[in-house]
Amino acid sequence: MKIRTRLNLTIVALIGIAMLAFVYIAADEISPRYREAQEEVMVDFAETLAALVTRTSVEVNDKGVVSISTSKLAAAYRELSRRKLDAQIYALRKTQVDTRIYVTDKKGIVIFDSDNDRDEGENYNKWRDVRLTLQGKYGARTSTMESIYLEGSTMYVARPITYAGEIVGVLAVGKPTKNLDTFIANLSDGLWLTGGIVAAIFALIGFFTYRSLTQPLARIQQYATDISQGVKTTKPNIGKNEIGDVEEALEEMRRSLDGKQYIEGYIQSLTHELKAPLAGIQGAAELLREDLPPEKRVLFLNNIHDQTARLHDLVERLLVLAKLENAETLTSVETVDINALLNDVTRAYQDYAATNAVSIKVDLPAQTLTMKGDRFLLHQAVGNLVKNAIEHAHAQTEIAVSAGAEDKSLQITVSNIGEPIPDYAIDKLFDRFYSLPNRKGQKGSGIGLSFVREVAKLHSGSASIGNEQPAIVSASVTLSKDPSPNALR
Repeated sequence: MKIRTRLNLTIVALIGIAMLAFVYIAADEISPRYREAQEEVMVDFAETLAALVTRTSVEVNDKGVVSISTSKLAAAYRELSRRKLDAQIYALRKTQVDTRIYVTDKKGIVIFDSDNDRDEGENYNKWRDVRLTLQGKYGARTSTMESIYLEGSTMYVARPITYAGEIVGVLAVGKPTKNLDTFIANLSDGLWLTGGIVAAIFALIGFFTYRSLTQPLARIQQYATDISQGVKTTKPNIGKNEIGDVEEALEEMRRSLDGKQYIEGYIQSLTHELKAPLAGIQGAAELLREDLPPEKRVLFLNNIHDQTARLHDLVERLLVLAKLENAETLTSVETVDINALLNDVTRAYQDYAATNAVSIKVDLPAQTLTMKGDRFLLHQAVGNLVKNAIEHAHAQTEIAVSAGAEDKSLQITVSNIGEPIPDYAIDKLFDRFYSLPNRKGQKGSGIGLSFVREVAKLHSGSASIGNEQPAIVSASVTLSKDPSPNALR
């Protein structure tokens, strides 16, 4: 499994576990917190009723015996049963009072029970709420399987009924938890839904964070792969951060490797190309040491001159090509009139074509073609194509120069009638120092078409050459009308 995949899964898993743990703990805390809130309200209610009963229902007979009269409380509950209740409390619709009240004497015997007097006469001193309250402590309990709510539990809070500072009875308020459980269930569902939404949001944040970290790494990985495979490409420009530092280190390594390979390739190619003229110069010089007739001496001196000129031309072309191959971007950009450029190239090579017994015809569209680029380099590149076509064309034929455009690019094509290019050579003609003999049997430096390819790349384009029927060879350059400042190398 890839590191970025593991990182993404780890982030999602951590967020999911964290949110599940949070929601689980929060949901587990809801019930006791709700019960605490309900109990606090019940305490106030029980204390208020106990104070009312103390004030209105405690009686003392002639013998000083204290008793509690529940007639007023019973009358109030009878009136309560006749009242109509209809209250919409958020999602809960309440239509009846479900609070239970019972009163005991100081021994814990029930003397009033709002639940249809069901437990009157029962000893409630066994229940925690009554027992603790009679002891002067806070009394409360929760019981299950109450007849008022068989499926849940009922919370009870008891408060003392006093007379002359002594506890003479207990008033207890009971509240079933069924409504409370409804609120808790609704809140729990909402909490789980909210938790899921929050988890999804954090997962998205984690995903985008993961993407922001792994995408630059993937780009650097592709960049390193391209370098290892010898593909020319530009650095991703990650930015000023740790990943960007890795990118800069890779770029420095690429430059070092490119420079080393570039020098090695040039040394090998240059050595191969220099051998023939140097051998010719050396042979002529050795012969000149001998006593030769004047006409022979002139012949060998001319040979030395010609070979020296060839070496000079080769070195000059190599310097220009080396500059192009190491250029990252165009240094001079202007709007170039392609129609005018092709006409200039044609005029420049008219005499050269005439000496080779061929002619040049230019076929241009009525609409002027323009593009952004380096006019000098484009002129040189098209000139190389025209010169190459002239040297390989059959005598008494015509060189065709044409141009066309699409939305974002244009194409310049130079065609001649000559010997077809062998299949084995088509893919090599743009390689440095590779050339085929022209119609006179002479080979060029093999730099002209390499120059064309490099100029095309600097203009975000490409170069191609191939055979057409009948016996027509066409060379083309496709150029972007507005080349990228970071054209791929």
